[in-house]
Amino acid sequence: METFTAAKLSPRLNAYTISAGPPRTIIVPKASMLAGLQDITVSGTLLKRQVVTLDEATNRRVAKLLGDGGYTKQEADGDLHFALGMKQFQPHIACELQNAQAFLSMFNQAIGKTISTSGFFRCLFEHPGFHRNDDAHIFEIHPVRAVSLAGGIHAVNVDIPEQKSIHPWDKPLPQDGRIKVTYDKAKDTLTFTGMDGMDTNYIQVKGNVSAVTLNVTGGAPASFTFVSPDLGLSFQVYCLQGITAARQLRQLKTTTITMTALRNIDLAQALKNKYIINLLAIDIRQA
Repeated sequence: METFTAAKLSPRLNAYTISAGPPRTIIVPKASMLAGLQDITVSGTLLKRQVVTLDEATNRRVAKLLGDGGYTKQEADGDLHFALGMKQFQPHIACELQNAQAFLSMFNQAIGKTISTSGFFRCLFEHPGFHRNDDAHIFEIHPVRAVSLAGGIHAVNVDIPEQKSIHPWDKPLPQDGRIKVTYDKAKDTLTFTGMDGMDTNYIQVKGNVSAVTLNVTGGAPASFTFVSPDLGLSFQVYCLQGITAARQLRQLKTTTITMTALRNIDLAQALKNKYIINLLAIDIRQA
């Protein structure tokens, strides 16, 4: 696990730029440092709930409060979106905590105080800033598996989100075939082109498991290879230690499963000029 302060990490995560094109383009500077991140911990300040807009012409970011800035309700998928940063109205690190109802009161009472957040470092073009209502970001800590807040460490159960937010994935997504990436090693810059400006978040997919690495004692995420006959594709899948999916993987007695997972852009492969999606397992069920 790698640890950061918001003061160090947030400026890097908010340094990417967008262009409406055509084609639509996202440029990520200092990419090699980000490519190796998976399970991370970041400390900073719990900000009031804010969103960031990104001007396509100038790439200027502007943060504004969402409502009165309170954490009054969870999202439709059951997640709590919270802003971890340095100072209110500066661009923040987006974080998503599952099954959040029990945490709302604690978060509201802790606004402006120090928070330490542990979870999966994720990249996806779900809200990059092309749309006016985006909370513009391509990097996030999602899912959060633990927070240190209000004088205590609180483990978070990473589990199945609200059913209506899960998308069956039984055919290739057109966007995956359109996006291209190139890496400029001299400038340490990734350039992605051809995205729609949105992506699919939670997915459910059926397939077969092989090459399992549990990493029970090492602390690194467990991993396995997953092949989906419906998609005709193979994926690298990760499971954060201490969450439901890692326990399910250890107890698995068959190679055929139905999995709920989060899509993630594989930045290590992007450094090789390949646009590849890997997955973070949330729930693994024997088929």
